[in-house]
Amino acid sequence: MTDTPKKTLSITRKPANSGTVNATAGTIQRTGKRIIRRDELPQVQRIPAPKPKPPATAKPKPPATAKPKKPRKPPAPKKQVTPPSQLKLQELNDRLNAFRVWFDFQPLAIGIEKEIFRLVNEEHFPGASKNVVQKLLRMHVNHGVYLQNLKHGTDRYQLDGTPDGTIDDYQRQLATDTLTTRLQGKC
Repeated sequence: MTDTPKKTLSITRKPANSGTVNATAGTIQRTGKRIIRRDELPQVQRIPAPKPKPPATAKPKPPATAKPKKPRKPPAPKKQVTPPSQLKLQELNDRLNAFRVWFDFQPLAIGIEKEIFRLVNEEHFPGASKNVVQKLLRMHVNHGVYLQNLKHGTDRYQLDGTPDGTIDDYQRQLATDTLTTRLQGKC
């Protein structure tokens, strides 16, 4: 390494009177920038106003050398994804269809969800959660055939087919009202 000193750079300010009129000499000092206005120049060619565009309905013809564009292919439809809870619901419904009471939409006993939970635990339906069982029951008891059977039936049944309770007038009237509102909504 050498011990030569580095060169230093010094910055000096320009004089404060640049760009002002010197009264004694009558000259103007310029800062190096020059402003030219278009109006002050006599020989400037004016740019003509742009031509109006043709109406949107008229399509311009492509030049003969242009390649014809291929039509775009529509995007491939997305694959329908069935949620796992829906798959479990269908699997549990298929299993419960083995019971004649469930398959024929006969009125179910009050508290039947406990029996369905017991069935789920005994047969080890993994993923058949409380929400899945409740959704399946809600779908089953709101079915039109179930409501018709509830309206005209007298007894409620367990899954094995044994009678367990009767249908009272309030429940029968509720089923009738639900059916009539559905029919009115479709007309």
